[in-house]
Amino acid sequence: MRPSPRWVDRPRGYPKGCFMNRAQHQMMKIVQKISVFVGLTLEQAQSLIQVFKVQQYETGDTVYEVGESGDEMLVLIRGRLSVLSATGRQLGEVSPGQATGEMGLFTGHKRSATIVAIDDCIGLTVNRTMLFSVIEQDPVMKGTILENVVSLMSARLAEANTRLDQLSQSAAAAPEPEP
Repeated sequence: MRPSPRWVDRPRGYPKGCFMNRAQHQMMKIVQKISVFVGLTLEQAQSLIQVFKVQQYETGDTVYEVGESGDEMLVLIRGRLSVLSATGRQLGEVSPGQATGEMGLFTGHKRSATIVAIDDCIGLTVNRTMLFSVIEQDPVMKGTILENVVSLMSARLAEANTRLDQLSQSAAAAPEPEP
């Protein structure tokens, strides 16, 4: 007798006895591609997805507001999100497979941008308490994730420094206003 097509029986590379439904399998694959979770084993990713929750947002919904507590991150599965500055200027977009809120989740800093749904969206969310309840049980997973966070923060700092340098050069090259 064949298993129901909704279930995946030990996909290639998974440990023996590993059963999960297709949605869990897809979530695991997405989570393993998020920069903070790159390098996790299949078992680690599987334990991690147990604490993620599926959230739905309608077009125009505010997902996160600048200045609020950053104790949750979201991995976008479907739709698009707009990243807005405190003044409402669009800074960028979040596409499926990308995460938002991951820095606040790990640093405890307040949100630095407002996130608004451009389309109807589906995402996976996890809060700090639930995430740390899992990673505290696996020192190797914790090390991998923290190494990824440090790497990501370093890359963002280098990016910000480059942008600041470009702005400084533009300002220096601008003509002086007449009195």
